[in-house]
Amino acid sequence: MIKISNYALTMAILTHRASRTLAACSDGAIVTLTGPTSSACNHDAFVAALPDGCTTAELFPDLNQAEIEAEVAELCSYDAITQFVEIQGYYQKDKRYFSGGGPLVDGENYGIESGQIERFEANSGTKTLIAWPEYYARIEYNNANDLGDNGYPTNMNLDKSCQLKTAMCCFTDDSMGTAFPDDSTTDVCRHDLADSRQSNYINKGWSVFPGEETSTHCVGFTWQEGDDLIGNMMYDVSLRQTALHGYRGGVPGAPLCGCVEHMPEVASAQCRTASKTGDITFEFRLDDGEVSASNEAVIEYNDCGNDLATAYKANHANDEDKALIDEYLVGDCAADLTEYLNDEQFLHESQDAARYITPDPAKWSDIVVGEGIYFHPPPVDPPVADAAFRALIEAECGDGADRHCIVRRTCTSCRYDSHKDIYYKRLTALPPNVDETDGVYLLDMFMNNWSDRIANTLNVDFELYSSYEDAIAGTSRWTYCNYNDPGIGLPRDCGPTGHVGNQWNAYVRANPPGDANHHAFYVEKPMPATGRKLR
Repeated sequence: MIKISNYALTMAILTHRASRTLAACSDGAIVTLTGPTSSACNHDAFVAALPDGCTTAELFPDLNQAEIEAEVAELCSYDAITQFVEIQGYYQKDKRYFSGGGPLVDGENYGIESGQIERFEANSGTKTLIAWPEYYARIEYNNANDLGDNGYPTNMNLDKSCQLKTAMCCFTDDSMGTAFPDDSTTDVCRHDLADSRQSNYINKGWSVFPGEETSTHCVGFTWQEGDDLIGNMMYDVSLRQTALHGYRGGVPGAPLCGCVEHMPEVASAQCRTASKTGDITFEFRLDDGEVSASNEAVIEYNDCGNDLATAYKANHANDEDKALIDEYLVGDCAADLTEYLNDEQFLHESQDAARYITPDPAKWSDIVVGEGIYFHPPPVDPPVADAAFRALIEAECGDGADRHCIVRRTCTSCRYDSHKDIYYKRLTALPPNVDETDGVYLLDMFMNNWSDRIANTLNVDFELYSSYEDAIAGTSRWTYCNYNDPGIGLPRDCGPTGHVGNQWNAYVRANPPGDANHHAFYVEKPMPATGRKLR
C-alpha cells in the first residue's frame, strides 16, 4: 500500500533533494541499483553501492541515522518513481480530468492539451514506473475527513475504498480521434450518485439508463497487493487513451475514471494490463550538491485477452470474492435495473426470499432496533434499552454450551452478500452496564459507535460471521475489522478478508452514505431447556 508524508510531497512535483557541499562525493551518477521490483531501491542497497569515500553522512550531514534511512526511503518512493502529476503538470488538471471535465475533456484546445501527454508518452510513457495518483494538495483534506494519511484523489483512495483493486474509465466521445473499436462498447445501467459525490457534488440520488444511450467505451484493469505497475495501468486507461485515441466525455453524474466502487454500473468493460521486461534501474545523481533519483524500466501495455470481470475473477480463488465484481460489471443491464429499482423503490410484488430475510421467531427475538422498512427505535431511556439488550445476549444459548446468545443484523439494502446477514458471537464478558462506573451503552455501540476501546476487539472479544452455521461451527470467521469512527455503527469497514466500505448502519448521522439504510438487529433465543444468564 502506498503511503505518503507531508515533507515527501513538496509543491506538486514531489522531489527530494539535499543541498550540500561535499568533499568525497563527486557530481554525476553516484549510485545505480537494479532489481525485478521497486523494493530493489532501499537504504541498505543504496549504502552498499556508494562509491569509495562517499558516505551518507556527507550526503546528509544534518540528519541522524534514522532520518537518513527515512530520507533514502523517501527518495526511492517519491523521487525515483515518476509521479502521476508530472504528466499534465498540475493537480487541478488531473482532478478535473478524473471527474469528467477540464480542458483535456471539454476544452477548446484539445490538441495543445493532448500534446503534452503525447510528449510524455514519447519520452517516458513506456520507459518508467509511474506512481498511483497522489497529491500534496489532498493531504490536509484527507486527514481532516477520515480519508487516511495520504494524498489520494477522490474516487481513487487506496486506503479507504478500492476494495476490489479494480479501476476503470468510461468514455462516451470518440470524436477527437479513432472510433471506439468494434465490440468494445457497453451498456450503461445506472449510477448511485452518492458513490461519487466529491466529483458530481450531489449528496444523494441515483440515475438509471434504460434502453439505448450514447456509445460508451469502458476500459479498466485489476491488480493484486504490491503490484508496482498500478500507476502505469491507470495512465494507460486514462490519459493515454485520451491523448493517443481521442477518447473523452463521461457518463452523466459519474467520474470519468475511478475505482469501480465509485463508477457507474455497466454491462461489461474492456481490460488492459501492463508488464515489465527485465529489471528496474534506479539512478541516484549528485548535481551541484543536490541528490536526486530516477528510474528506468521497459513497460508494455496490452489488452488482457478477456473482459475486465473475467480478469478480476482470475485473480481471486475464493468464489465469494469473485462474485463481488458482478455488482459493478453486471452483464445484463435489464435484469440489473429490475432488481435495483425494486430494491430502491420497493416496487416488488412479492418478497424476495434471498434479499428480504425474516428470521425464524422460534429462534430469534423480535426486532431490537432497526431502520428503514424495519424501523423500530430503542427505548428512549438508555439504561432501560441497554439492560434489555444485555439480558437477551446474556441468556445462555447453545445446546447446553455456556455461551452468549448471538447478535444478528439483517440488511436488505446492503450491497455485498457477506454483509446482508451478519452474526456477532461474543467470546468474553460484556463490558459494564451504561449506568455503572466506566459503563458502556452496548446497544449504541452496535447502532452508532462501533469501537474497540471497550473490550470489543475482533477475534479476541467477539467473532463475526456471514452465516449462522459458520458462527456455531466457528468456521469462516471474519479476519479484518476497524473501529472508532464516531456516528458509525456495526460493522464499520469490517469484512471477511479485508476492508469492506459503506455497509455500516448509522442512526444519528444525517444522510449517511452507507448502504445499510434498511436493516434490523435480532438476538438469538436460548434453547427451551436453558435460559440461565451468563456471568
